[in-house]
Amino acid sequence: MRTRAVLLVLLATLLATAGCGLIGSARPDPSPSPAPVPQTIVVPAVTGKRLTEAAATLKSHGFDKVAYHDSVGDRIVLEPNNWLVTKQTPAAGAKVARDTEVTLDVAKPTDGVGPGSVQVGVLPDVRCMELQAAQDKLQEAGFLLLTSKDALGDRHQVLDRDWVVIGQSPDPGRLTLPTTRVTLTVVKYGEPTGDSGCRS
Repeated sequence: MRTRAVLLVLLATLLATAGCGLIGSARPDPSPSPAPVPQTIVVPAVTGKRLTEAAATLKSHGFDKVAYHDSVGDRIVLEPNNWLVTKQTPAAGAKVARDTEVTLDVAKPTDGVGPGSVQVGVLPDVRCMELQAAQDKLQEAGFLLLTSKDALGDRHQVLDRDWVVIGQSPDPGRLTLPTTRVTLTVVKYGEPTGDSGCRS
């Protein structure tokens, strides 16, 4: 009789222990599960922005694949800050997969600025043109003594394609001797252009 009682006590103890284990295993995990990653994201608007800013905006929205190309010709983009986004694909507001590549058409603010043709001996108006393009037009008109100066300091124009002409001396539109020295006042793309009316 006593043996049966002992066995019953042991059995009750085992069941209680097992029950505690079952209750304990049913408790929720205190660590929160990670939030699900959205499968689609919205494309931000970057048209009209500098390429540098556009690329940073796209990256901050989760787009790791960004391609860009010159919308005017086949120029190589060396300095992104010199370029503006003229078109984007997919369009702003589109919901796309996270791994979608965004393609940007880019151009320089100086594209399309300046005279289409020149007359030899007549000083062309090259204000608001890229420095390299301005020099090409002046040489085409017969002016070979060309200098440029920084409007905001004393920097050298090492790469002419990084600079915008905001002033020239002598004034354009008059017959000038080919031996006349032409001085072009310049700033870098993205810098203030004063009251010249130029876009940089």
